[in-house]
Amino acid sequence: LVPRLAGARVLVVGDVMPDRFVFGEVERISPEAPVPVLKIGRESAMLGGAGNVARNLTALGAAVEIAAVVGNDGAGREVTQLIAALEGANALLHAEPGRRTTLKTRYVAGGQQLLRADFESDATLAAPEKLAAAAVSAAGSVGAIVVSDYGKGVVTAALVQKIVAAAKGPVIVDPKGDDWSAYRGAALVTPNRRELAE
Repeated sequence: LVPRLAGARVLVVGDVMPDRFVFGEVERISPEAPVPVLKIGRESAMLGGAGNVARNLTALGAAVEIAAVVGNDGAGREVTQLIAALEGANALLHAEPGRRTTLKTRYVAGGQQLLRADFESDATLAAPEKLAAAAVSAAGSVGAIVVSDYGKGVVTAALVQKIVAAAKGPVIVDPKGDDWSAYRGAALVTPNRRELAE
């Protein structure tokens, strides 16, 4: 089935963010506190969250529309640039003034994560109708829709129900939280073990 993904059109809706990695070496402990001192060597960034779903789909040959919300900030501009560099992807992004774009930064030394620092907002969108309009407009021209919910205030029950109603193909949801009634009508949900237990 995987080769059949080449040429498929998929809409990805949800929480998109940059995943940043800071790599370095630890040779000593700080004299100020019992923490390692990371001597930074290099940094890299890639699409995370719903963006990671889009990256994986394009790597398999699918054409992807990404409907998401970012803040009017550096991380939001980074998301825009990362999607633009992703062959086979088209961004349907809404920049919401005053919103902080989620950014996850991992500090790595010796193949081990030392720390992950998250900048994020889980506030409900100020103008959810803009994202809904973009998603519904794209829903009719794709073969499948993936909703990637990271609990950052972007994916709501109202948004999912509009997407399900407009979908021509299956809706697949990566869920968050313990109330899955928001995902009613989806063909498939993909919880991890903890989400399934909840």
